[in-house]
Amino acid sequence: MTSDVDDSDSLRSEAVDWLVRINAAPHDTAARAGLDAWLASSEANRRAYRSVERVWTLSGNSPSAALSSSHKVVDLSRVRRTRRAWGLAAAGLAACVALWFFPSLKLHFQADHLTGVAELRELTLEDGSVVHLDAASAIAVRYDKGRREVELLAGQAFFKVVSARDRPFVVTAGNVAVTVKGTAFDVGSFRDGVSVAVQSGTVEVLVSGGERNVLSTLLRGERMVVDREGAFARSQVSPEDVASWREHRLVVDGATLGEVVDELGRHHRGVIVVSDRSLADRRITGVFDLRRPLEALQTVARTQHGSVLEISPYLTIVSSSKP
Repeated sequence: MTSDVDDSDSLRSEAVDWLVRINAAPHDTAARAGLDAWLASSEANRRAYRSVERVWTLSGNSPSAALSSSHKVVDLSRVRRTRRAWGLAAAGLAACVALWFFPSLKLHFQADHLTGVAELRELTLEDGSVVHLDAASAIAVRYDKGRREVELLAGQAFFKVVSARDRPFVVTAGNVAVTVKGTAFDVGSFRDGVSVAVQSGTVEVLVSGGERNVLSTLLRGERMVVDREGAFARSQVSPEDVASWREHRLVVDGATLGEVVDELGRHHRGVIVVSDRSLADRRITGVFDLRRPLEALQTVARTQHGSVLEISPYLTIVSSSKP
């Protein structure tokens, strides 16, 4: 029985690898030929691929269209490649996989500083201000004589700003600009919007949206969340919980499960997919250890009667448990 389970897990892992390869390089004929041969070699392979592809489609992606009746017969001439051609295909595949799992090439060009999965970093800027970068985060720094500007390109950052009366410090993220002279605060850029939380001092938050701009002042212990349309909500937050990720703690109060998964994903070397939209929208409150993202994910799922399936080191599925 154990052997059957191990074989099944192994096949799913292979199927995930093939799915990632094909979707990363849909026009790579060498990779497609390799998949054709793998599918044709056994019915078990085809079942594993169909299973993984169903999960992929449920997560909102388009089917890879790798399986069809034509795959019952394989053109062996497509499989026969020269060693040099296969070497080039492998090199191309390695590049695609690298781009799949690491920050985009565009982000690398834009960013002055960025972090990888589960990596935290502390930076001191030229004026002495300190920036803490969360995992999978990136910033671009632009300083001139009259203004200090940092653009948050991805993820989260905590700022301890050195006061400069005639030289304001501005952090931009999407349609939000945060202006300070000397304070400590956190800014996060997420799929659904931007958050700003103040640990000490005062910040001004300018929200640009549609035909009007809104300027708000946040004090110590206040938080603002702004969605992509410019709508915002304010709330209170304990100052010691601002940027708790610096201590490898994820503190959430009424966040959606999808938002929690996004944050845990910054600390996990693989893709986490929530297959059920209604599950992703459920609210979560708690404190979780970012050093153990899978354990935290399992805890979150259990509180919402969900389940976690680790298909491979590269893909984890969160879904509603069957009644």
